[in-house]
Amino acid sequence: MMNKYIALLLGLTSAAMGSVAEEAAYRRGMTMITPAVQWREGLPSGNGKIGALVYGSVNEERVLFNHNELWYGGVIDDVPDVSGELEVVRELLLEGKYLEANGHYTKTLREKGFNARNAAYHPAFDLLVTSDTERMFEDYSRTLDFETGEVNVKWRDGETRFSRRLFVSIPDDVSVMSIRSDRPGAVSGRVTLDIHDLRDAILQNGERFDPGFTFRTVVEDDFVEFHADGSDGGQFGGVVRVVADGGELDADTASIHFSNADEVVLIVGFFANEESGTAVPRLKNQLAALDGDYEKLFRRHQPLHREKFNSMGLNLNGTNQRDTPNELLLLDAYQNPASPELIERLFDYGRYLLISSSRSGGYPANLQGIWNGDYRPPWSSLYGINENLQMTYWQGLPGNMKESMMAFYDYFDSHMDEFRYNAKQLWGCDGIYIPPFMSPDSGIMRHTAPHVVYWTDAAGWLASFYYDYYLFTGDEAFLRNRAIPFMMEVAAFYEDFIVKDGQGENMFLPSQSPENQPVEMVVTDPESGRQTKIKVQINSTIAVAIAKENFSNLINACETLGIEQAGVERWKRMLADMPEYQVNDDGALKEWMHPDFKDNYEHRHQSHLYPLFPGQEITEETNAELFEACRIAIEQRLVIGLKSQTGWSLAHMANVYARLGDGEKAQEALNILSRSCLGQNLFTYHNDWRNMGVTMPFTWGNSAPFQMDANFGIPAAIMEMLCGSTSDMLRILPALPSEWSTGAFNDMLTRTGVRTSASWDIEQKEIELSLYAERDTVFDLKFPAEISELNCNRPEALSASEYGTRYRTVKLAKGDQVQLQIKLR
Repeated sequence: MMNKYIALLLGLTSAAMGSVAEEAAYRRGMTMITPAVQWREGLPSGNGKIGALVYGSVNEERVLFNHNELWYGGVIDDVPDVSGELEVVRELLLEGKYLEANGHYTKTLREKGFNARNAAYHPAFDLLVTSDTERMFEDYSRTLDFETGEVNVKWRDGETRFSRRLFVSIPDDVSVMSIRSDRPGAVSGRVTLDIHDLRDAILQNGERFDPGFTFRTVVEDDFVEFHADGSDGGQFGGVVRVVADGGELDADTASIHFSNADEVVLIVGFFANEESGTAVPRLKNQLAALDGDYEKLFRRHQPLHREKFNSMGLNLNGTNQRDTPNELLLLDAYQNPASPELIERLFDYGRYLLISSSRSGGYPANLQGIWNGDYRPPWSSLYGINENLQMTYWQGLPGNMKESMMAFYDYFDSHMDEFRYNAKQLWGCDGIYIPPFMSPDSGIMRHTAPHVVYWTDAAGWLASFYYDYYLFTGDEAFLRNRAIPFMMEVAAFYEDFIVKDGQGENMFLPSQSPENQPVEMVVTDPESGRQTKIKVQINSTIAVAIAKENFSNLINACETLGIEQAGVERWKRMLADMPEYQVNDDGALKEWMHPDFKDNYEHRHQSHLYPLFPGQEITEETNAELFEACRIAIEQRLVIGLKSQTGWSLAHMANVYARLGDGEKAQEALNILSRSCLGQNLFTYHNDWRNMGVTMPFTWGNSAPFQMDANFGIPAAIMEMLCGSTSDMLRILPALPSEWSTGAFNDMLTRTGVRTSASWDIEQKEIELSLYAERDTVFDLKFPAEISELNCNRPEALSASEYGTRYRTVKLAKGDQVQLQIKLR
């Protein structure tokens, strides 16, 4: 039931909402009824390379632009050959000298003069638009159309209605804004480009600093130019062309004024890491050659964006009401479970954000996607490859966003030589070592903290995405030319790095469970009083799980193509020597398979659950005992460790509960996230920005850190709740919360190689299911309950399953399609 205060607010705003609803021309998007106070509240648009955040002010509009190639402050250094120190660390670990082992690599690298630093992602510039006003504004709204990427700010000034529309063009790599009204000659104001607000130059401790950029704004004819210097690649900036329909244009030294126009169109071009003397003339020629008609430019762009967004769809909102403003949805979620309308919007938004920040040939989405207004952003906007980047792309393949996934593969494939260099210099191993924290300019390791340097499993985790691409799409050329070579590099590293214990089992030492430390392994220096958390361990569960997964996937891939027979036999022997997972006395899956390392439940990472999720090794069918141990382990995080959680860890938790088949607990994780870690524009935060005692307390400068990984992790969780898959099993509605009793989705890809669409009405106990085979496939289909009646247009494709009557075995050839109508008991 809606809280009485929300209902009252809805009543008070009904007149304004009526006009918003009447004018909303989009099917999927968001509406807001307040402007942004700061950049984190802007409405985002982007084309995978250029990002825009629209504040939405009526009088003094600001649009923050980002270019994903603008990074600064990075230092790349040659990694000293410290491979001989590996045996030293192993001896220290085996002797139980964990404090000495913890700091050994860090100390050695520093003693050898190693001095490197990852670059930080910085803003490009701001577009500043001042609109003349006469009366107090009314009927204000700002909307974002997920299907086209267009932001629209609308208001009424007296009897005159105004709108400012903006998008970032995919085909033209420009941003375009239209300012118009319904009264001829009513558009007046001025426009300029400027450095983004230097008040955002704040360090983590809240101190202000000078980022060191030099910049200037120049006006020439119908163009405003912005020139800046100080990025790692050199100069950067942009040009805006001003096109007026009617009225007059004039200029001062820093801005162009427009008056009495019917419409003004602003076309903004960008350059990064290029001499402005070359870039600005090129941009001016490019902008001059473009048609100054907003609608024509928009018609070139919107079908390309729409095709990406509509490649998969979801309907959880039985009322079909999709225009409730964010502000009201969030107020409701603050008192009640997140509504289906909010959940559906978060799903669509996560898809939209990935499409808009990741495209083939470009950089992957970073920790803030592509949108950042800080000069020292949280964790420098890095690629966090011990959780964050992986969460960003979990939704990519099931969500049928194959083009956005290409940025991921293209980036890592382009740095393979550097990854091989890391493996040799640090560990003396063949294969690849990928650092857990990277900026896009280099793949060379640059961070020496123990929890970084001892995390050797980033490459193995990324390898699962390569094999998944084949499972989801059936693309054998990708499997042969990209997935298998990458997995073989990972296997080569493990073959050199893994050692045997006294019983002949594989040992992973040093090992790390990302950023966690065993309980009671915090050492206090008696002289300084400084505490050191032990971040180096032996046989972390995630390390074993990732290595097993990579060897298993590589074996299956090579056997599919009939190649690498000698390697297959060797990798099978490696698998046979893997240690068994272990369980604590309380029944929870252990995080470390060594008696000295006791589980620390009060931590945000859930790395030891990797064999359940995001891996596929442990399922209810394959190992019921370990499946239950995973359930107990995640309960410890939710109950004992709730105040240690974050926005992204709650998204991770929802995925875990979905894999466990617990829809109510998955929704609870999403409810907590919605109540504590969502901003007004639905950007996700690292932790509860209101400091209400939920999640871990943390600030970066003047704010809880904004990071987008949870935005991306939410759609992944929702898809897991509705249609989970391993390579040999498809689970339909495996974790459906009671509040989602009706709904539908279309064109979700699965690891079984089938594209899946479904609709359901649980009260009527009815499911309709469509399966289209992207490749030849055989798998088991699991239903959410026992079946009363099943009809299929191709009954020969179904047979009894070894798992029982809730399952059917499905056999399809590439291109086959089956339709099923299911009645549940």
